[in-house]
Parts: sequence; C-alpha cells; structure tokens
Amino acid sequence: MLARARFIAIFVSSIFAATAGNAAVPSPPNSVVEPVLVGNSNGTLIGDGFRVTVRDIANIPIGGSLVDLLFAGAVRPYTAQVPPSGSLCPAAPGIRQAANAAGNAVFQARFGGYANAFAIQVRADGVLLSQVMARSTDINADGTTAVGDFNLFRINFLFNPPAMETDYNEDGATLVGDFDIFRKVFLNEVPGIPCP
Repeated sequence: MLARARFIAIFVSSIFAATAGNAAVPSPPNSVVEPVLVGNSNGTLIGDGFRVTVRDIANIPIGGSLVDLLFAGAVRPYTAQVPPSGSLCPAAPGIRQAANAAGNAVFQARFGGYANAFAIQVRADGVLLSQVMARSTDINADGTTAVGDFNLFRINFLFNPPAMETDYNEDGATLVGDFDIFRKVFLNEVPGIPCP
C-alpha cells in the first residue's frame, strides 16, 4: 500500500511539473503579432509601434519573454536601437526586446529596406510566432532617410500609390498620411549603421 501511495504521489507531481514547465512556452496561435513591421532610420514611433503579445498555451501572458525580430534579404536592422530594444548584431541581423509583465513588446525599430513578402521572423524564446512584412523610410537601406529615399517615395506617391513599401500608415496606399510620416523622419534624421 505504501508503494502504491508513493507511485501515485510521484505520478501526480510529475503531471503538475510537466504542466508548469509547459505554461511558459510561447503559443503561436494564442500570441498576437502585427502583420507589418513599420520602422525608420531614427527610431521615431510610427503609429503605436510594432506590437507583439506573447501568450502560452493557456492564453496567459508570458512576462520577460525574449522577443526577436530576425531580418532576411535586403532588410537590415541598425546596430543601435531605441531602448528597451537592443540589436543582435553582429551575431545575427535582428532586434531583441523582453516582453513586459503583460507579455507585450512594443518596438520602435530602426532599420532600412523593405520586404513586401512575409520575410521577417518574429520569435519569442526561440519559438516562431509569425513572419511579417517590413517597410522603412530608409527605403534603399543605406543607413539614413535622405534624398535618394525621397526620390523613391516620390515615384510611388505620384505614379504607383498601391506600392506597399511606402504605405507607412498601413491604409492600403501611398498617400498624404505616408508623406507626413516620411517628412517627419526626413527632417529629424539620425543616421544609423546597418548590420553587416
């Protein structure tokens, strides 16, 4: 009888241990990730920032979760980011931020280039939550929002309004609201260094 009681106690404690261990694993279906990362060269907050909410399988927020934005292709994060975010360069082209107690991470990402495909990985504690599109006022990814970027923006504004790479306010077209965002960054430029 004593052996059976011990077995039941060990079995029940192992179930609770397994449940507690799994509670802190990010759950992609329960987490919330915005579909488009909009950033710029100086770190100005665009809209309400790029928001990620990390939740576990029980839909409980995971405070302290490390949220990574991992870049690919021609989109390059800068080596300096707006705190509380930090750069993962040179180890990887990415940006990291710890989620707050409510499981939220809000990025004011500094990067250059754009991806009109879902190419930027959003990971929490190594778990892939989603892949998103990205766009920056530093369209040509040279480390600054300058005259070359203005010319590219101007072409889309005048001749190709549906262009996604210059739709900074995410309303579906390159219009006056996007020009206002571009103008503010252009006139308050703080150049950065793209990750190699």
